[in-house]
Amino acid sequence: MKNLLAVPLAAVLLLSLQAAKAQSITVSSAENTPEVAAITTTADAGGTNSVAPNDTKRAKADYKNFAFGIYAGLNSTKLPGESNNSNGNISGRLGYQAGFFVRGGGRLFGQIGAEYFASSSNYFTAGSGQSAASIQDQINIQYVQVPVYIGYKLTESDRGISAVRVQLGVEYANRINSNSNSFNLSNGEIKSGSFNGLGQLGLDAGPVFLDLTYHYGFSDAVSGTGFNGSARRILSASVGFKF
Repeated sequence: MKNLLAVPLAAVLLLSLQAAKAQSITVSSAENTPEVAAITTTADAGGTNSVAPNDTKRAKADYKNFAFGIYAGLNSTKLPGESNNSNGNISGRLGYQAGFFVRGGGRLFGQIGAEYFASSSNYFTAGSGQSAASIQDQINIQYVQVPVYIGYKLTESDRGISAVRVQLGVEYANRINSNSNSFNLSNGEIKSGSFNGLGQLGLDAGPVFLDLTYHYGFSDAVSGTGFNGSARRILSASVGFKF
């Protein structure tokens, strides 16, 4: 009799163990569901984060395609008709400039700016033979100039913040002050406005840049008698920062 009862009890016990095991698996699966959700949420977050690289690329593109810069430097002016007898004293022809620009575009870009430009030239006029002898002195002229360029980056970094540039352009130079010293020229004899051609070689190293610019005057800067060949020929060097 006991053996007959043992068989059903064993069967019940076995079924109970199997039910408990099945319940444990179900609970375990339910407990793991948040993890799956968490993983899904993480995946969703990863999907959301996938937008961040696009934003970064967009920010990089904006940085690459737009820049504002400020600069200052020195220049040396030579007029075709000026005196060659400067006794090696180049300081007599040194001037300075300071300005800003806005640049837009990619590898091919445009640029416009404004600058204060002070130039100095040694000039010589021969005497008439009836009055004073020859006069040699400096002509100092200060301008506000508006240079406009189109440029191309020969090579550039991935973000475009470091590059080697070449630029061509034109500038309008408006005279705001002048001093002709011994020549005693009137304001009417020193042109109030003129145009210059521009050629520039630039180096960008992160936010710092160096520009070497050649300015080629299309017309005489001085219109007084005896001042033929006064179109400006200027070499300038500038150092600045761009943002």
